[in-house]
Amino acid sequence: MNASQQHLLDAYRAAQRGEAPPVQPGADTVRAVREVLLWRRFTSVVTDPADRFPARALRAVRSLGASLRRPRPLHHDPAPSGTAVRPAAGHPVRTGRPAADARRAASPCG
Repeated sequence: MNASQQHLLDAYRAAQRGEAPPVQPGADTVRAVREVLLWRRFTSVVTDPADRFPARALRAVRSLGASLRRPRPLHHDPAPSGTAVRPAAGHPVRTGRPAADARRAASPCG
């Protein structure tokens, strides 16, 4: 049953009961479209130009392009176990051995 048939059935029932007939399907469609268009015009005036869709899309494309141009290592090559890696200032050296790490952390000379 489509919308027109349902409307005819509801109108018949309303007439049998002495009630007001229902609103025809699609009667408010034009008004709803006009309200949506009016809302879009309003938001285009009120919205900051930097926040509008074309500007946001352009920023996203530029950000994506910048991240793709940035060189990244293909794999992580850790230093061999026999070589010492000098840590950044203020960061403790981690050897993977709990006793050695505890001595280093407790050392005042660093």
